[in-house]
Amino acid sequence: MRICFLITAFLFFPKIFFFPCAASYEKFVDSKGDVTNPILLCLNLTGIYVKGQPQKRGDFPKPVLTINSRKLKDIVKIIQGIENPKISWIMKGKRWEMYNPLLTPEAAKKILKVGLQDLGFKKSIGAQKKNYKGILLLGSLAERFNERIFFTEKLLQKGIKFNKFYILTGQRSLENFEKEEFSFLKDIDDEGEMTLAFFKKILSPKLEGKYIYVYSNAPPESSRATTESTVQEFMKYTPEPGVYLAISNGCFIPYQELVIQNCLDKNYPTSGIKVECVGSGDKTSIEGTERELINKASIFLDSLARILNNLQIQHELN
Repeated sequence: MRICFLITAFLFFPKIFFFPCAASYEKFVDSKGDVTNPILLCLNLTGIYVKGQPQKRGDFPKPVLTINSRKLKDIVKIIQGIENPKISWIMKGKRWEMYNPLLTPEAAKKILKVGLQDLGFKKSIGAQKKNYKGILLLGSLAERFNERIFFTEKLLQKGIKFNKFYILTGQRSLENFEKEEFSFLKDIDDEGEMTLAFFKKILSPKLEGKYIYVYSNAPPESSRATTESTVQEFMKYTPEPGVYLAISNGCFIPYQELVIQNCLDKNYPTSGIKVECVGSGDKTSIEGTERELINKASIFLDSLARILNNLQIQHELN
């Protein structure tokens, strides 16, 4: 009986909902292509309800939009602001300045709990294998990159094997708060220089002469380099087919795993490269001023919107 069920599931469930990657995508979309209850809860906390669903009571906002289903493809259109730009989870500009007007401080706290607990952003994700073709250390803000450096160091201590080590970074002006937090960055003005400074300070003795520095300029439509633009630069080094381990953090782990893999599958379909993204858990606290809480929750929602959008893209590519 169980074998028959598994065969039926394999034949009839959409390909998108079987993932061999490190990130747990089933936390976002179920086997029917519907967004899961934690995502539905986040929708409700921003005033988006599904037709036939009873309205939440208590601190939940009144409906600003009612949609027909909880199918991934329908949800993506809404949270990207395609149907109504005023109702969107995607925020333009710098993440640390994000402020989603759909949120109240009470809703922000609940969304942070959903992200950290139900969606697992608080948990670290470790490597699934012992041997990889390469490691991709992904650039970021200074504090986040510092975490990625130390996570990478722990991986090396555990004996993870790899052929090549890549630092993937790019053009971005450093913020004053990054330089204030790390004094050795005071004379550095670009993310690329910053990643090298951290690397040389912590990891270079173990990887001297064994790493490849991949730097991307900002694409025309952006003021800074993106994950996609760094992948494009990475591919210029003709990496070997195989599985690569990418290092990220928290809510950016599933997002960056999807973005990198989608970029490869779309632009380099014969590369034979698969990416597994790992990293430390999100250290976001459910504390702070109202402005800080809404900013943190806005970042979570923006990341969720990008995760769901890339899941839909992956489905279309497949």
